[in-house]
Amino acid sequence: MNTEPEEKESRLETIVAILIAVVTVIGAVVAWRASVAADGAGDADFAGLKASLNAEETRALNFVNAYEHYGAYINYSRYLRLGNAVADDLSNGVAQTEAEAFWLDRQRAESFDLANANQELFPNRFLGRDGSYGVQRELGEAWADASKEKDLDPNPHYAEADKLREKTNLLLSTLTLLGVGLVFFTLVEAVGERGRYPLIGLALLFSIGGTVAAIVIEFTR
Repeated sequence: MNTEPEEKESRLETIVAILIAVVTVIGAVVAWRASVAADGAGDADFAGLKASLNAEETRALNFVNAYEHYGAYINYSRYLRLGNAVADDLSNGVAQTEAEAFWLDRQRAESFDLANANQELFPNRFLGRDGSYGVQRELGEAWADASKEKDLDPNPHYAEADKLREKTNLLLSTLTLLGVGLVFFTLVEAVGERGRYPLIGLALLFSIGGTVAAIVIEFTR
C-alpha cells in the first residue's frame, strides 16, 4: 500500500499551491502600493508645476506693479525738486520783473501740483526717511501677501515626487524577489523528490525576503 507517500505528496502539493496563492496575493498588493506611490508622484509633480507657474506669474505681476509705482515716485521726486528749486529762486529774488516772478510762481505751483498728483500713484509707506523708495521692500511684501493666498513654493512638491518615485522603484524591485519565489514554487512539481525541498527553501527565502522588504519600504518611505 502506497497511500502514505501519496498522501504526503498530496499535502505537499496543497501547501505549495497555497503558498503560490499567498505570494501571488502579496505581489498584487505590492504592485497596487507601487501604483499608488507612482500616482502620488504624478500628483506631486503637477502640484509643483502649478506652484512654479504661480510663482512666475506672481513675480511678473509684482515687478510690473512695483516698478510702475517706482516710476510714479520718480516723477513725484522730480516735480517736487523742481518746485522747491523754483521756490528757492523766488525767495532769492531771481526774478527781475513782475512778469518773471508771476511766471516762476506759476511754474512752482504747477510743479507741486504734478508732484502731488504722482504721489497718489504709489504707496507712501515704502518711502524711506531719506526720501528714497523701497522697491525691494514692496516686492518682498507683495510676495508675502501672495504666498498667503496661493502656493508659490514648488520645491517641497518636487521633493515629495522624487521620494514617491524612489518608493515606487523600490517596491517594484521587491516584486522581482516575489517573482523569483513564484518561479521556484512552480518548479517544485517538475523536479524529483530530492530537489523539491531545496527549491521550496529558496522559494520561501525569496518570497519572505520580498515581503519583508515591501513592508519595510511601505512604512519607512
